[in-house]
Amino acid sequence: MEEDLLALSRRRLIYEHIRDIPGTYIREMESALELSIGDLQYHLGQLEKGGLITTHDDGHRKNYFATEQVQLIDREIISIVRLKTPRRIIIFLMLNPDSSFKEILAQFNFTKGALSFHLKRLLKSSIIQKAKRERESIFRIVDEERMSQVLMTYRSGIADETLDNLIDTWTKIG
Repeated sequence: MEEDLLALSRRRLIYEHIRDIPGTYIREMESALELSIGDLQYHLGQLEKGGLITTHDDGHRKNYFATEQVQLIDREIISIVRLKTPRRIIIFLMLNPDSSFKEILAQFNFTKGALSFHLKRLLKSSIIQKAKRERESIFRIVDEERMSQVLMTYRSGIADETLDNLIDTWTKIG
């Protein structure tokens, strides 16, 4: 069955892209593979129906994964860390646990509203948690070990100099 699904070179190209870049999304594939949206949608539908790929839809974008490659628990994390702003917040919190809203805001060139939006999204996905320190809210990564593992495992699909520097530091320490 898998061989039949991947017999078409275009479909195999799409599948290999998804396998190489877990969490990729349709606009990214359109550009990288130089295929039309309609063509992609058709082949993605066939791959999904055949069980070779699966998706994670966060309400803003649908991310694609090779079914056998990425655990269900990691799909949401990958979908989020592929986005630059949440990834930068996550990396900051990995390096600075228990940071307040003000401390996070001071680190980045975000508006209060933008930071609030991203923190709510990270809270909703259970990637971060919120606690109180005196009269201010503080934030930290819920499962730092899992986050570290996901960032290191799927780093090749995330082009980010800050992430590369963080992982290089971790590998030198560990």
